[in-house]
Amino acid sequence: MKQSVAYLFISTCFLLFSCKKDKESSAAARVITDVTFGDDAKQKMDVYLPEGRNEQTPVVVMLHGGGFVAGDKSEFSAHAQQFSAKGFAVLNVNYRLVNVDGVLSDPIVHKPSPVKIADQLNDIQAAVNLAVSKSGEWGISADKWAIAGHSAGGTLALLYAYGDKNTGSRVKVAGNWAGATNFAFQNEAEVQALDPRIREVIYRAVGAEPVQANVLAYMAASPLWVAYQGRGKATINIRPESNAVGDLPDGSKAEYQQFTNILNDKGVPNKWVEVAGADHGFSQAGKWELVIGESAAFFNARLQ
Repeated sequence: MKQSVAYLFISTCFLLFSCKKDKESSAAARVITDVTFGDDAKQKMDVYLPEGRNEQTPVVVMLHGGGFVAGDKSEFSAHAQQFSAKGFAVLNVNYRLVNVDGVLSDPIVHKPSPVKIADQLNDIQAAVNLAVSKSGEWGISADKWAIAGHSAGGTLALLYAYGDKNTGSRVKVAGNWAGATNFAFQNEAEVQALDPRIREVIYRAVGAEPVQANVLAYMAASPLWVAYQGRGKATINIRPESNAVGDLPDGSKAEYQQFTNILNDKGVPNKWVEVAGADHGFSQAGKWELVIGESAAFFNARLQ
């Protein structure tokens, strides 16, 4: 009798597991748009769920660019689809933007922004927390997570992955696509040499006057310096051959080399990919496919 009961129990568990597995593996691809994770109109994300997903399906948080002051998740819709086609669940996240009212005035209006980089990182955390709470419902992993972004989104991706908002180190790997890694300065003369409009935007984004007394605030907003503190996560940096933005000088190659050296010195797994013939937006044919392919391979290797 005991053997029959045991056999029945084991058989039932096997059938239930098999049914569950079949159900998960046959899950159809799905896109859920404008999932709200806060009260602000910008606090929304689109969720891309791949076909055949299950609780082992890795997740990528994607962040648009726009200099912290502009941009929208709609710009990343096609890229989110490409990642999803490679078997990733994707959170294509909007975040609140730094206010630029008066930056183009003459004279420039000098004032703080109610939204700063710290607030944008809070938005990313809120989006992640909501998605984690939905992971069972959506049929995705609760702990195989990556984050990536373009330009300012790349900077935010690194800051989030390396920072305190990444609770429990859920996000284990980061992708930086043409983002800045260092806003810190050696002396105030460096800041004064910038276009005053750029200087104002950086002040509003960081939330501290760019003076020597506040250099630690600028270091805290710089992934390079956060990594120097030994807080880096596995990182892929993808830099276009020409990373100039507008008429600003492009010093990113030396910056990326310094960043790579720090990651290597700290023993952080990383890869630096230089995309020949690409501009800051990777706008040439086939360049985004290369960015996504390289990133997906790097993520997969570290989310096993």
